Amino acid sequence: MNLIAISALVLLIGAALSILLRSNVQRVAASLLTQAIATVCVVMTTLPILAQPGTELRDVFTWSYPVDQIAVHLDALGAFFLVWSLPMVLLGSIYAVGYLRPSFGTRHVGAHFALLNLTALSFLMIYTLESAIVFLLGWEIAAVCAWLLVIWDYGNQKIRFAGFNYLVSTHLGLFFLVAALMVLHSQTGSMDFESFSTFLNTPSTLRDTTFLLLVIAFGLKSAFFPFHTWLPRAHSAAPAHVSALMSGVIHKAGLFGLLRFTLLIKNPEAWMGWTLIGFSALSAVVGALYSTSQRDLKRLLGYSSTENVGIAGMAFGVGTLGLCWQQPTLVALGFTGGILHILNHAIFKCLLFYAAGGVYQSTHTVDLERLGGLLRKLPWVGLCFLVGGLAIAGMPGLNGFTSEFLIFGSLLEPVPVGGLERTALVFAAAVLAMVGGISAFAVVRSFGLTFLGVPRDPAVHPKTPTHPAMLLTMGVHAAGILAIGLAPDLAFRLVAAPARLFTQLVPAAAPRAVDPVALLAPIANLAALLIVIVGGLVLLRGWLATRAPARTHVTWSCGYPAPTARIQYTGTSFTAPLSRLFAGVLPMLRREKLPVGPFPQSGDYLHTHSVDAVERRMFELIGNSDQLVTETAAKISEESRLSFGLGLLVLVIMIGLLFAGKLGLL
Repeated sequence: MNLIAISALVLLIGAALSILLRSNVQRVAASLLTQAIATVCVVMTTLPILAQPGTELRDVFTWSYPVDQIAVHLDALGAFFLVWSLPMVLLGSIYAVGYLRPSFGTRHVGAHFALLNLTALSFLMIYTLESAIVFLLGWEIAAVCAWLLVIWDYGNQKIRFAGFNYLVSTHLGLFFLVAALMVLHSQTGSMDFESFSTFLNTPSTLRDTTFLLLVIAFGLKSAFFPFHTWLPRAHSAAPAHVSALMSGVIHKAGLFGLLRFTLLIKNPEAWMGWTLIGFSALSAVVGALYSTSQRDLKRLLGYSSTENVGIAGMAFGVGTLGLCWQQPTLVALGFTGGILHILNHAIFKCLLFYAAGGVYQSTHTVDLERLGGLLRKLPWVGLCFLVGGLAIAGMPGLNGFTSEFLIFGSLLEPVPVGGLERTALVFAAAVLAMVGGISAFAVVRSFGLTFLGVPRDPAVHPKTPTHPAMLLTMGVHAAGILAIGLAPDLAFRLVAAPARLFTQLVPAAAPRAVDPVALLAPIANLAALLIVIVGGLVLLRGWLATRAPARTHVTWSCGYPAPTARIQYTGTSFTAPLSRLFAGVLPMLRREKLPVGPFPQSGDYLHTHSVDAVERRMFELIGNSDQLVTETAAKISEESRLSFGLGLLVLVIMIGLLFAGKLGLL
């Protein structure tokens, strides 16, 4: 525990130095050095906890009122989240060195790196502290730091609005979380998480209400549908490394909170598991669909985050059902697959955002309708994007497949339950399969439009090479994808300990759970063999090509002698069949000035844009509500007896509610 305290102190010192030192080079060096020291300390603390079952660290610190005592508890669940969160923040900071390099001579980048240090500090607080007030403090530090990181380019009004949208949404989640903790405090008289367990173990209407409040709070943090509307705007506006850390690391705190309180509930009811499965399946489907219709590459990746937290949430729902039905196999497969998917998503989503950042730094746009042909100019960026895209689509041999295979196994596991429950689980597996197909479609579309063909806008061409620091970060993440995909037992060594916390909640008399490592070992071997074969064929083709170079000639163009970039598929035309099929979910805005007459004038255009149906409807309701209140107020005269009577009635109702609450009638 001393190393955790040292890590927190070092991160604070690094944040201060990043602001106070004189040059940007010194500020960045101070931030990276202190993050590296803190990361080493955290890894040295967490790996023994993950390696030795049942190991945990506990301590209590006394503080002034109103905190009183700070309970520190680092178990396998917190250790799992810490062991990869801080290293990924460090990698993101290394990437930022290259991404923000053009700003070194014009702006104070030390403040940006100080916020990255404070973000790492917030993880130490969220994953180790179990006093509600201090936990909320860490929660708020992470939210505010993310907001300030998003609005790095604050001179742009759209970026300021995206940051404001994120700030409002994350604080709505905070309100629900505070409400849940207030209920728990009122029932237990304590702010310590361990004291909440007794209340959460006892079925009651208030316990069920608290569970729903927690699901909404953590759903807003992790961008579950329909609480996702802040996500695409924030990711589109933020620098690439900030988008990567928000999607891959920061918002995993919501899933951590969901897991932590599931452990405190211990014996959940079946409706809780079904709520998680339904809520998460809807998020996965909607997120996948929206990722197929976006023209902004980073916005597309943002929607896929909603898809993947939905996939992890489905696994947690299955594990929750296993706890209710006392089926250790469901518990093991569900929570192991879900927790592993959290790690896998962090790795491949960060890689995809970093590759998108490489595209933006070189071309100054991520508009898919303008990009094309970048694989020739940015081969390493394109290769890394392809690896991350195949991983997010669940292709065998890569890390995304390992976790999704376990989740499929949990949904299709034959358990002794009723026919309706069995049918619902099989249907959820079918939904997950559909999500995988749609995700693969989105990957093909985004990679093809960005890296293949020729630029759709002649003005778009790579202007600057990718910085080595950015390539290094992408290479590390790509290596992680391949390592977990080909040797999943490496990841299971990290996941086994936190998953065991949930399987221990099942009575000892229950049937023995299956071993996820044994389940995946044959498939991992086949995937490795497949990759070796494909790699061998690629090398053989290259060797044959050097011996007898192929004769080159103009590609046959079906008799059309003047091909242009405009005859390529656009993002809209590629998605058109799917968009028509799901037109009710994927509304499309269309702006056009079509040619008229036999000799049309220049300046014609046709632009389409996929909008978020939830966000659009929300703004419509806000606008209509404001108009309704204004019209109603205008009809009430200030001097009429009606207005006086209504005001008096409202006052009486408010006083009555206050007295009822005071007397305990509510």
